[in-house]
Amino acid sequence: MPVAASFSFKNIYNNWSRKFDRLIEENKMLDGQLKPIQSQREPHSIGAPIPTTTTPCTRSEVECEQLWLQIHLLQFSLEILIPGNCNQRACVLVEGQDTRPKIVLANNHAVSLGVRVGMPLGAARILGDLVVVSRDEHAERQVLERLCAWACQFTPIVSATSPDGLLLEIKGSLKLFGGVNVLCNRVRRGLRDLGYRASIAIAPTPTAAIALARAGRQQMILSKEELPSALGCLPLDVLPLEPKQLTVLNSIGARSIGDCLRLPRGGFARRISPKVVDIFSRLIGRSPDPRVRFELPKVFQSDLELPWETTNAQSLSVAGERLLHELSGYLRACASETRRLRWSLNYTDGHAVHFQTDLTQPSSNQAHFALLLREQLSHIQFTGKINQIALCVNEICPRIDDYDGDLFKRGRERTSEDWPSFLDRLRARLGKQAVKGLECVSDHRPEYAWRWSNVHSQSNMAVRTSDNFTSDVAERPLWLMRRPIRLRTRQGKLNINGRLRLLEERERIETGWWDGKPVERDYFVAANPSGARLWIYRELSGDKNWYLHGIFE
Repeated sequence: MPVAASFSFKNIYNNWSRKFDRLIEENKMLDGQLKPIQSQREPHSIGAPIPTTTTPCTRSEVECEQLWLQIHLLQFSLEILIPGNCNQRACVLVEGQDTRPKIVLANNHAVSLGVRVGMPLGAARILGDLVVVSRDEHAERQVLERLCAWACQFTPIVSATSPDGLLLEIKGSLKLFGGVNVLCNRVRRGLRDLGYRASIAIAPTPTAAIALARAGRQQMILSKEELPSALGCLPLDVLPLEPKQLTVLNSIGARSIGDCLRLPRGGFARRISPKVVDIFSRLIGRSPDPRVRFELPKVFQSDLELPWETTNAQSLSVAGERLLHELSGYLRACASETRRLRWSLNYTDGHAVHFQTDLTQPSSNQAHFALLLREQLSHIQFTGKINQIALCVNEICPRIDDYDGDLFKRGRERTSEDWPSFLDRLRARLGKQAVKGLECVSDHRPEYAWRWSNVHSQSNMAVRTSDNFTSDVAERPLWLMRRPIRLRTRQGKLNINGRLRLLEERERIETGWWDGKPVERDYFVAANPSGARLWIYRELSGDKNWYLHGIFE
């Protein structure tokens, strides 16, 4: 046999031998383990089930991991620039620094006129009167942070999903709020009070919740097993994909999330990008999806640009109540209260008016704050037009619930305004100087035994009173004369609406020699014929005249 032929047959034999050995290695089992090559093989498609050697989780076990609530603010960029006016007039948001800016967002009034996204601004103006604003990304980030602080009242795990969303992990809060439906209703109600329209969706993974909310599917998915079927019909633009990646996916016929989940995993990663495969893996819960957690600030600061310039106290109070809704959520998230609110009203000419709301005791009651704000605004004389209102709260203290020993709080239903709230309302309506309290001073001289003081809560007043009065102090009248009135005698007898009769109660006061205001007096309780009890005294030195110093009730 020629040498060339033997060499050729030898090569063929060696090639087939190696292939045969490889096939044997692929099909044999090693110590009960999976095949070596199969253990390294990826799933056939992106949406294929995850291989595992453990016992499969039941539905209830899957539902107990995490649950994410996504808040997608539908017209966020418009609502922060023209709050309150967005639902009353046709408003559009434009982008573009060239001579032909285009519309990127329009409210319902503008859409009813025929305005569409992507339309040139010049063409849109022909359709009707429009309020045109340009996007302010810096303002969007600031407002989004304040909304994150507000949302922390529902869960401590809150994350911002720029540019127009919030992500909340609510699994640990369901029992506190009474279930998913109750929690969602409270979130919707709070957003409505703040003036935002939103789409809310719930899913076991963050990316799935974001995709559902952005697609307008206000669904509630409680199990990862339901994700592929629930997300399959959604378009790809609800995912964080780049325009170039969307173009490539559309070119191969992938129009929805379900189309991409059926593609081979290995080829999909090579042709598109491993990052895109990771997005789909996080979408259906195959890969972890960590999120940056929002940290609550130590000081509350918020402001609101008014939709129009105003000098109306009622319009300012409505704008201030929106800031108070944010403050209320912030205080609930911190489990705190405050006793001072600092307000600022900014005029169009640049100067500002500052005032503060002082509380008798710390509180977090939003309705009480709003009542005090209305009272204060009604007494301010505006010197110009105001275009912004701001609120700052930097004195925050932990909330302490009063406990009176009654575990079941029997008979504690509040039927009327409590004492601290009543004092706050009086101060706001009459002014701080118009509401004062009395404080006892350790001095035997009646005219120096008291002084004006700030009014405190009822419990504090009770403590101060009990500390200053003891049982061995002689009875004294509550009503003292501003200055003692000198009494005249008739036929050697004291007379005030009739002849006075001295009773047994008597008191001698000799003090004050050290401060230049000495007092030497004998006090008596006297009664006239009509039964009135009077507090009189006689000087122990000098002319030894009689004086009327007080009247008993």
